[in-house]
Amino acid sequence: MINSLGTLIYSFLCGKKVGVDSVGNIFFVHKKKSRKKWVLYKTKIDPTLISVEWQTWLTDKEFSDVPEKKDKNYNWEKPRKPNQSGTKDAYHPKHNSRDTNKKNKETIWDPNK
Repeated sequence: MINSLGTLIYSFLCGKKVGVDSVGNIFFVHKKKSRKKWVLYKTKIDPTLISVEWQTWLTDKEFSDVPEKKDKNYNWEKPRKPNQSGTKDAYHPKHNSRDTNKKNKETIWDPNK
């Protein structure tokens, strides 16, 4: 189960469904407290998969307009990717060392030397 049982019960008793994003996440607002907002994730709990429009709606207390569904993507837009940190696909920049001494690159630093 992705969302806890308590969150599911709370969502259906106290929440009002306001929308669904392209991934299938369901967004709720509290029936009595309109500033309280939350999301039920479709596949896995990963906030990096939420679109910018929905993320703005969730985090901005004054912003109450539900994002409209986008009919078209621009050719310069890239598809959303989940956060790759901690995986084999994480970004690792190349290390450009100016040190030409190959011995220093192959040994471990010793503070006593």
